[in-house]
Amino acid sequence: MGRSRKSNAASGLVALIILCVTSLVLFTVYVKEGDSGPLHTVQLGASEVLRPVRGLFGFAASPFAAASERVEAALDTGEKSELEERALEYEEGAAETARLREENERLRELLDGERRSFTYSPLAQVVAPVGGQLTKRIVINVGSNDGIEPEQPVVAGNNTLIGRTTNRVTPNTAEVLLVTDQNFAAGVRILPPKASQEESNGESTSGESTSRESTSGGTASEKQPDFGADSHGDGLLRTNWEGYLGVDYVDLNAGAEQGDFVVTSGRAGDRELLFPPGLLVGTVESVSSQDINQYKNIVAAPAVKAEDLQEVRVIVDW
Repeated sequence: MGRSRKSNAASGLVALIILCVTSLVLFTVYVKEGDSGPLHTVQLGASEVLRPVRGLFGFAASPFAAASERVEAALDTGEKSELEERALEYEEGAAETARLREENERLRELLDGERRSFTYSPLAQVVAPVGGQLTKRIVINVGSNDGIEPEQPVVAGNNTLIGRTTNRVTPNTAEVLLVTDQNFAAGVRILPPKASQEESNGESTSGESTSRESTSGGTASEKQPDFGADSHGDGLLRTNWEGYLGVDYVDLNAGAEQGDFVVTSGRAGDRELLFPPGLLVGTVESVSSQDINQYKNIVAAPAVKAEDLQEVRVIVDW
């Protein structure tokens, strides 16, 4: 039994050696012979014979490959849709957060700007323009039930005058005539911007003439009127027939300059006017004069744009 196993092992080893030698010889001959050699010819024949078999296997495997591609495409589409939905949710959340932050800032400014000497109406929302002209008149959702009467000042932000109520007041709504309407008028005075901290500390060069833009510590919207300064002119705020908001009847010797603030004067001599004093109306955009004119030509810009109005309050008493 042991001899038989040894004989089989020896025979297998001899066969392996013969196969290796034969393979080496055939490989050597295949490399050295040309493309028309016998081994190349046999290889090409075998390839032609087996081509249908390879095609059959490829055809059988093609449905699986197509199915695999469709599954991958479906997975990619599903993942893409999910990612797009998440991105949309994040964008909507960010937009809502920004809207709430802006709304909170507006409401905080309204509340922080309250004056103790004023009596205000409840917070009012702008519900509609009148006649499709938002830059002229608006409607707010407070009325006579909230103490609203005609000819009362309407403010936004930090006591910024945006108009007055008209005689169209219902129990729950009121019409507001905006400062840009040609029927609006208010007695105003022109004040310089309040000096920045650097200027108050004497860091600016004394006696040096500078423009409002160069002396300001920031943009015009960041500065405030200097209510303790001497007036740079008094006049009547109104919109002319050409559509320009301006201040009329300002004396030629007045010191009004571009960048000054326009605020309500409250009184004209001994006569009390329609609006309380010190309400911001706008800023001076340009100042010009001609020798043939008796007054300066002053163009102003409202402090609040009509299209930005959302929440306002009516000053019912002062």
